[in-house]
Amino acid sequence: MSLRDKPNIFTIAPGAPFLPTLAKSLMDGTLVPGFKAGGDPLTLASATIYVPTRRAARALRSEFAQLSGVNAAILPSIQPLGEFDDDFDLSSGSLTLAPPIGREERLVQLARLVRQWAQALPEATRTLFGTDPVLLPSTSADAIWLARNLADLMDEAEREGGDWTKLKDLVPEDHANWWQLTLGFMQIVTEHWPRHLAEKGLSDAVAHRNALIGAEADRLASHGSQGPVIAAGSTGSMPATAELLKVISRLPNGALVLPGLDKSLDESAWEAVGKADENASVFGHPQFGLRKLLDFCAATRDDVTELGAIGKLALARNEAISLALLPAD
Repeated sequence: MSLRDKPNIFTIAPGAPFLPTLAKSLMDGTLVPGFKAGGDPLTLASATIYVPTRRAARALRSEFAQLSGVNAAILPSIQPLGEFDDDFDLSSGSLTLAPPIGREERLVQLARLVRQWAQALPEATRTLFGTDPVLLPSTSADAIWLARNLADLMDEAEREGGDWTKLKDLVPEDHANWWQLTLGFMQIVTEHWPRHLAEKGLSDAVAHRNALIGAEADRLASHGSQGPVIAAGSTGSMPATAELLKVISRLPNGALVLPGLDKSLDESAWEAVGKADENASVFGHPQFGLRKLLDFCAATRDDVTELGAIGKLALARNEAISLALLPAD
């Protein structure tokens, strides 16, 4: 299937309510040319909309119900990003996906591996330094506390597409002995945990979610969709999500709706926001994620259409905040 040469991207105008404007723009044909709900209660059923949270999904369903203007209508399929129906079909692709491990089971098993590491730590420390370590996760509570922090690190790395094999190259040689202890601990992640999941036929929840998002992106890129596909409210902060948003923006019947793109920010500041390699402070700028996503989609701010009426007071407030948050330089 052929994708658009140019992405179809929107943002909600300052002062316009996000979800009501989104729903109205789909129904009146603004988002997807050629698609207009009109008075047909079945037309909306062909559309699929991805939003960031379950709460947003519930609120958007209410907006469509109010706007439909009929006593009964089949609403669009509205799903949080990364959450798919139990019958989501992976058989058409090459992906074979193990079910995700439960949160409690994961924590208990990681704590068990932490305790095993702790038992071997005194001997490893004596070998390297001739002394015993000062602190040890000596109780189950200590092990669970450390396992919880390790799980958070694993999830963050998985979301960002991190590569654990690069750990050994991170630290200078003069810290090699202490780093060996850290690498020994991280073997829980790089060796023991993958082996445990393979033996149980399970996967980590974040890896499972990323794989589902990737499979949906591949499916849409290859086969498209009979009805409109809209992604709204996400900045694509995770690589897997960004790839799905990029595909949706280029579908013939797709649209990407960004949350709060600042089109009034002057060009020099906008360029500064895109230069994170030169100025690390821009990572915290509220437009950084959107700039990164637009670059990934090979789009500029000029390619983004504003939806809804611009409120004068909201526009003034938006410009004042924009000035207050200019990059430091």
